Amino acid sequence: MTAPVPAQLVFIHLPKTGGFALHAALARALPADRVLRIGDEAEHAAFLAMAPEQVAGRALVSGHVTVNEALERARPDARFVTLLRDPVARLLSAFNYMATWPGHPLHAVFRDRGFAEFIRESAHGLAGEACRQLTGAASAKEAIPILEGCYALVGTTARVDDVATTLHRWLGVAPGAVERENVTTGQGRITLDSETCEILLEVTREDRALFEHVAIRHGGLMRHPGAPG
Repeated sequence: MTAPVPAQLVFIHLPKTGGFALHAALARALPADRVLRIGDEAEHAAFLAMAPEQVAGRALVSGHVTVNEALERARPDARFVTLLRDPVARLLSAFNYMATWPGHPLHAVFRDRGFAEFIRESAHGLAGEACRQLTGAASAKEAIPILEGCYALVGTTARVDDVATTLHRWLGVAPGAVERENVTTGQGRITLDSETCEILLEVTREDRALFEHVAIRHGGLMRHPGAPG
């Protein structure tokens, strides 16, 4: 008797949530041709050019894509998962990454600038970033029902080991440790003032509500009622 094929796993990777470490732990347990990783702009463009039948054979689809881009290409049985992080901490980590890693495409823009400048100059694009990427909605009020309905599992960074254990089980592979990957080693210029703090709180307002829904209401691990144990 042929063993059932596990449902496809689609990991929507919000930047600077420790998602690459989770991806690496899952990918180590699978044949390379069963994994599709979307990281940089070239890989993103290649993914958008793929038809659903080109994605269907992958057990794990993982990367920096929007939920709507993935839904258009994933298998009907796909289980969507993601990780959330406190958005202020996430933006600070993103800034440090851009400011200190020479290989980042925006390194030249931010290497001599401070965190306050990053927030002021990027505020429009950063507002509701997690809500928009993960659900396609701009506000937490709209995003939370989509997150609850579309995703099989949503965890916070504090529960990444629990997320990994569940996802290895869903993929039908042996458990594997989540090891730190893609770690920012430098420290950018962390400049702050009262005005910047006000902007930062406004920029992160919707994403903080989304994060707190999972972190507080669900104890950091939100599982869809229809998802397996």
